[in-house]
Amino acid sequence: MLKAVRELGEYVIKDEGLEPLDILVEQGVGKPEVGKVICIVFERDGEKIIYKHSHIEDYDLSKVGKYLYRDHPSHRFRITPTDKISTIEKSLERMLYWFKKFKKYEDVPLISLLEDEFSKNKENIEIDISEKYGTLEDNQKNNSILTIKISENGKEKYLGDFDIFKEILKEEGMNEFWSPEVPKKEGKCYLCGKEGEVCRPREPFSFYTVDKRGFASDLLSENSWKQLPACSDCVLFLVEGRNFLDKYLKNRFYGQQLFYYVIPSFIFGKVEEEIIEYIKFYEGKEYTKGLVEEEYDFLEKIKEEKEVFNLIFVFCKFKQGGKNFDILKYVEDVPPSWIRKLYDVFTDLTSTFGEKTLKKILGDKWTGDLRDNLKGSKKIDKIGNLVRTFFPTSKETGMYDKYFLDVIGDILAQRHIGKDLLINAFIREIRNRHAKQKGWEEKLLSTKSLYLLTFITELGLIKGGDKMSEQIGEERINLEPRKEAVLIEDFFTQFEHAFNTADKKAVFLEGVLVRFLLDIQYRDRKTTPFRSKLHGLKLDEGKIKKLLPEITEKLREYKAGYYHWLEELISKYLLMADNNGWHLSKDEISYYFALGLNLGGIFKVKEKEEEGKRNG
Repeated sequence: MLKAVRELGEYVIKDEGLEPLDILVEQGVGKPEVGKVICIVFERDGEKIIYKHSHIEDYDLSKVGKYLYRDHPSHRFRITPTDKISTIEKSLERMLYWFKKFKKYEDVPLISLLEDEFSKNKENIEIDISEKYGTLEDNQKNNSILTIKISENGKEKYLGDFDIFKEILKEEGMNEFWSPEVPKKEGKCYLCGKEGEVCRPREPFSFYTVDKRGFASDLLSENSWKQLPACSDCVLFLVEGRNFLDKYLKNRFYGQQLFYYVIPSFIFGKVEEEIIEYIKFYEGKEYTKGLVEEEYDFLEKIKEEKEVFNLIFVFCKFKQGGKNFDILKYVEDVPPSWIRKLYDVFTDLTSTFGEKTLKKILGDKWTGDLRDNLKGSKKIDKIGNLVRTFFPTSKETGMYDKYFLDVIGDILAQRHIGKDLLINAFIREIRNRHAKQKGWEEKLLSTKSLYLLTFITELGLIKGGDKMSEQIGEERINLEPRKEAVLIEDFFTQFEHAFNTADKKAVFLEGVLVRFLLDIQYRDRKTTPFRSKLHGLKLDEGKIKKLLPEITEKLREYKAGYYHWLEELISKYLLMADNNGWHLSKDEISYYFALGLNLGGIFKVKEKEEEGKRNG
């Protein structure tokens, strides 16, 4: 991964003609449209420096090389005496602390004279700049910096106009990128292969670690400088590579603390200009697909038999105020063709879970297909949202961050996902809503679970899935020529991978029959007492068989004999399951029953038709 980032950084540096100082200066510490710069102006006259006044300027993005702002990892001060203002008091403290921290430069007359005059006039300076700061509006205050200017021969100069401050930024800024406990040595750079002074890098990736696959092989902490030595040039390439990633290829992923990078890794070691320019084109633009789905357009530019890059996905979590982060999941060598397949399959399911079908399940107020109602503007977020639904960070059902990222990682890496893991997650969340009698949410979860199960199955990633025996595959039940029966048969055909055994069909249809019964109870009594018979959706084979006669008896009480065809169908599937053996776990039985219970509205005839059959 580091080599891929280095290649990006090297390309950008050479393409834009950047110098080390351009890379080290932090961009965007203020906003050009509202940001302000409060300048503390000193006058230099021969061997004297005198505090003159302070004034406000507009923040100018083209002058970042003049302001020379860069934060120090400790956050107690900055690399130069330019500060992003939180409060005036704190900014002045950081500036004065800067002079103490860099005592090794006190022999430079400019710096020693500045320190003396600054310290001597601290109170006057604070009064002056506080007055200026007080005139700003809140949005201006939040995007302003404090810096020093020096007037010589009637011309005011910024810190970046003096070689000494540029040298300090280069030297101290580069020190930030080396591990402080590891000395520099002569050796070969791991990234470029050149001989020279090398050390183990700490930055630009504070997520660099010695125990994650993909950074360096067999990396031990005490010998890490030997395993991953880097030269100063390559470190700068890494810095600019990360700058590029942060600007164009960094995406929020479920909350403020979780995000991911998607990194192109060019197979032949040559960065393709057309692809980079295409990535840059989308900065800050509103678009519907999301970058990773734009592989469609990448692939129009690149013949499929000559794919020149793979993708690396790095899922991270912020720590220490947001600058540093930990890697939670790392997936490499993801070909664009696989990304394309993910979205083809995901999008093809749209018609299956379209608005018309969802209205039958979730009510007439529902609009759009299921995919469009998943949160996230990018489709990677939509897929992730679907997975996150069943692996949440929840006080109610538990913390499942690791499983969530494992499933996302397995999908991207084309690795098999355990069937039991998915089914257990589905029924856990459905039971939670069932226990709280949140019927609509229970139906929505059931629908989403079938969407996700179908999606992963269509990708060929289900591990531990079962298949019907040849006998079951050949044996078919003759259904009555009823509209509902046709709908059921079409449903089983449409989701043949999910409903591929007689026991699954039997349990599912029993759930459908209970849905019909509950709807009748609610229509007549405005309550659903039969819910208490469902054991909180904790079912097994014995309970399923015992439940069927109870359902039919209750339907007779409500004079709802017009569902006899469904009762007979369930009995036939139960008999077939007994003949061929039950292979479902308790959670699977509970899950397929819950699917029938919550999706049963798909097969329900209109109220007038029901009434006609009741009276007929």
